[in-house]
Amino acid sequence: MFQHTVQSDSVTIAVPQAFAWQVLLDFERYEQWNPFTFKIKTDLVIGQLVELHVHLPKRGKSVQKEYLKHLQAPEQIAWGMHILAPQLLKARRTQYLTKLNHNQCQYRTDDALEGLLTPLVKALYGESMRQGFNQMAHALKLRAETLWQQQQEEQHESGTAYSTP
Repeated sequence: MFQHTVQSDSVTIAVPQAFAWQVLLDFERYEQWNPFTFKIKTDLVIGQLVELHVHLPKRGKSVQKEYLKHLQAPEQIAWGMHILAPQLLKARRTQYLTKLNHNQCQYRTDDALEGLLTPLVKALYGESMRQGFNQMAHALKLRAETLWQQQQEEQHESGTAYSTP
């Protein structure tokens, strides 16, 4: 069976892991900052539909329907799909947020592909997927760090703790 994994760069984000997780799961605001997956519809229930509106570099926009496979706050979220039968193509995208210390975490994502169509998907979409994953990783860093800085300034002025972005 053919296998291939498309991976993003690992990006260090200068915010607490829990805060970055809140930004990552704030799907309603993705269009404000996420150039790769600009819209997500899901109820975050394992096994239920995840509708992804993506913009693949050099490939354009599309809607993908996948299913939530794993949710482990604040560390991992994964969804996946298969085409016709898992033997043809099965994919599972996992996003990871790893705590580095109290004020830093690391983000990375990968999409594990398996099946007879894997070489074709890799050839046609692999580089676009990697570019899109990297765009999102760097945009998540910018979004989380900007919101964190804004909340720190507000906290300093008002004496309150951070909240959901």
